[in-house]
Amino acid sequence: MSKVSLFFLIVSVFLGLQLNAQSEKQLRQDLQSTKNKTSQLQIRLHLIDVIYERNRNEWQKEVQLLVDQRKAYLGVENQALISLVEAERARYLGNNIHLSKIFSQKLAQHSFKDPSAVWRKQLLGCAITKSKEYHYRSLIAKANRVLKHREQTALYLQIAKNFTATFQKDSAVWASNMALQHAKRADKKWVLIDAMQQQAEVYWQFNLFEQAVQRSINSLQLAEEAQLDHFKLSPLLLIASISIDVKNYNQAYTYLKLAQDLAKVNKDNRGQAYTNYLLGRYYLGSNLPLKASAMAGLAYRFFEDVGNQRYQNRARLLMISALQLTGGRVDLPFASLLAKTDASTDALFASELYFEYGQYLMGLNQYRAAKSAFESGLNSLPSEALIRPKIANTYRALAEIARKTGQLAQAYQYQQQYSNWLENSPVWRSAARIEEMAAANLREERERLIVNQQASIERAQKEREIVELQRDRQLFISIIFIVAIIFGVVIYVLRMQQIKTKQEQREAELSQTLLRTQMNPHFVFNAMSVIQSYIYENDPAKSSQFLVNFSRLMRLILENSPKEFIPIELEREILDKYLTAQKMRFENRFEYELTVSDDLLFNKAMVSPMITQPFIENAIEHGQLHTVKDGKITVSMHAQEGQLLIEIQDNGVGRKKSAQTKKLKSHKSMAIDITSERIAILNKKYKFNGSLTINDLDPGNQTGTAVTLVLPLKYETEQ
Repeated sequence: MSKVSLFFLIVSVFLGLQLNAQSEKQLRQDLQSTKNKTSQLQIRLHLIDVIYERNRNEWQKEVQLLVDQRKAYLGVENQALISLVEAERARYLGNNIHLSKIFSQKLAQHSFKDPSAVWRKQLLGCAITKSKEYHYRSLIAKANRVLKHREQTALYLQIAKNFTATFQKDSAVWASNMALQHAKRADKKWVLIDAMQQQAEVYWQFNLFEQAVQRSINSLQLAEEAQLDHFKLSPLLLIASISIDVKNYNQAYTYLKLAQDLAKVNKDNRGQAYTNYLLGRYYLGSNLPLKASAMAGLAYRFFEDVGNQRYQNRARLLMISALQLTGGRVDLPFASLLAKTDASTDALFASELYFEYGQYLMGLNQYRAAKSAFESGLNSLPSEALIRPKIANTYRALAEIARKTGQLAQAYQYQQQYSNWLENSPVWRSAARIEEMAAANLREERERLIVNQQASIERAQKEREIVELQRDRQLFISIIFIVAIIFGVVIYVLRMQQIKTKQEQREAELSQTLLRTQMNPHFVFNAMSVIQSYIYENDPAKSSQFLVNFSRLMRLILENSPKEFIPIELEREILDKYLTAQKMRFENRFEYELTVSDDLLFNKAMVSPMITQPFIENAIEHGQLHTVKDGKITVSMHAQEGQLLIEIQDNGVGRKKSAQTKKLKSHKSMAIDITSERIAILNKKYKFNGSLTINDLDPGNQTGTAVTLVLPLKYETEQ
């Protein structure tokens, strides 16, 4: 080994030890603080391993999240590591097609730098291929030299699965025993729980039901002691499945309800799917086909989504059997399922499928076809040791067919085979013992629950004593906390009052500003000059008319300017007086039109006082209406979609030409700013969206002005 390789090996071992010492919480914190993508991936992969030890359901979700985000991690090695955990997830979910595809396309030709990744790849290869490269003998030799007990346990469990898949009973049991021996010396209790449960599944596969139940109970008890709820699900389901096989339906239902509750609490969709499948079998055995079909349908959809063809087929057969019990036609469903079933890869399912199909054909009195189906079912099994109780009924069915077709000798032969199986098979002899063990475990479970409750009560009492000792200190802290809250509330109230006072002061200042703007000294001076000219001209009639109108206008302005709203009829009078005074001042050289809709007058609408006066004054003064031929100003008020719409239009010289005059340049009009602020105050107070817009009346010639005010629509009854 080169010095560089040795260096990298030492570094990887050191980093591995550092990561192994970290908890899940620490890893998540490190993940948030790390910016480097390669380091992030290493932390995420280790986090996935930590979650794997606690909860496989959360583990596979975390893996899927990493796969979905794989584009964020560049580099061939990083992508291969993600593909490795993706393949392991596919194996966990039973998606063998996806597993093989990932392995052949992304892993087979890749050489990992990390020794642990190399080992995991070899373990996957052992699971999906029979090639010499992944032969278990070479892997065992390597495991004995360099691997820990945990990795050796995983290897022997995979070997046990391989032997089980090829129906080599003694070799499968040997491998599971070797796995159990290494698991007992492993550093994690979940390794032993997992090894015991997988050995139980080996026993179950070869009809050693009693041993399977005993191992499941042992693993269940260990999982409870270790408080690893996730690992309790598999033993509960296996005990329920075996109880259904031997027709202990009451025990089966009890265990299934425990499994269902556990899966729901842990939000374990995979566990829920297996539970639903077994509930379907339970309901079918209890002659409740509709419930059986519903449960099987739920399981089928999950297995279809994750690509688990093995249990997808089983759920489909369950649905067909339920449909058959309700009198439905199942020819096509059976034909479809038979066409895609390979007895060489799933012999037990093939035999069960042929048995159910034969039962269906017998019901149609198609004895020759039924006999062929039953014989195909028996021939698909490599050994009679694999015959399940249901499949054993094949012999009895064949005997019935032979009797009905007059082949009495053959009927006797099949009946004798059925009797021999009942006599020699350990299944029926173990049925009573299995029921007894399952019931005893439930009793012990209840006793453990009582003990745990007593322990909880004792812990609660001790905690109460501690609480009593700390009560004085907590009371002191609580008082300080309450005082702090009260102090904060007082400060907040004072602050709000200060803000309110400032707001009221601002509104008062704005009101005074508006009053001063509306009582424009220039307008008053001009009005006085008009009266004086009338007197010099010795025209008392016009002087009197102007003076009466002007005095009434001043009175209305002074009385109503401080108010927030005034009746719209009064606003119309103010504007009418104001426009009349301006018209007389300019010797009737412009016209005006003041329109208020009848519905506003009838309903006694309210409006902010003199809010339009600044724009009317601008139209007359800066729009130079007295210099324009047929000069006219129009003011209209009407309701629109719950809003008060006010429009002021004039056909004066327009904003552009007006801006060029010396008069406007030397006069800074405050109309727009003040009115905008008034609208802003109304919007804030009444949660409204009022607005002020100014446009040219004739955009083409840029003459005239159109002002639109959108205000809240208030009525006198709301005041």
